[in-house]
Amino acid sequence: MSPDIQLSVLIVDDDLAICEMVRDTIEKKFPGSEVAVFNTGEDALARMTAEPDVAVLDYQLDSVKADAMNGIQILSKLKERYPNLPVVFLTGQDRIEVASNTIKYGAYDYIVKNETAFHKLELALTQLANLRTLKKSNGFQKAMNWVFWALALGLIGYVIYLRMH
Repeated sequence: MSPDIQLSVLIVDDDLAICEMVRDTIEKKFPGSEVAVFNTGEDALARMTAEPDVAVLDYQLDSVKADAMNGIQILSKLKERYPNLPVVFLTGQDRIEVASNTIKYGAYDYIVKNETAFHKLELALTQLANLRTLKKSNGFQKAMNWVFWALALGLIGYVIYLRMH
């Protein structure tokens, strides 16, 4: 369990049972997380109001709507809108060409729905949360470096000014 990690997660899967299992897994492993569930990618794209921390997509999304976009098409649309959004595929598709295409189009990870899928999903989400934390602390460090150099240059300028007068 990761009680200190909270995520906002977008789940897009046309299987209602899988959606609930993924939601339950995330809420149990990452308490306080916000989870938005959609059964079609089109619905998710139309109703999303903010960039989530991560998206979890299925590849085949056509059981609710026969002409629905597939996961790679949704991935492309999400990446247009949110270029840095990490996307994890959680799918029954175990064909290597599908997996390689998702990674080629920008997916962070590809997990096949099997007996270890939820454990792998938890690991991927933990890695992404840790990466997000690292990026935030790196940004803080960069800001502090700017402050240090500005103060150092100001102090050097002041010393030079004092010596000239």
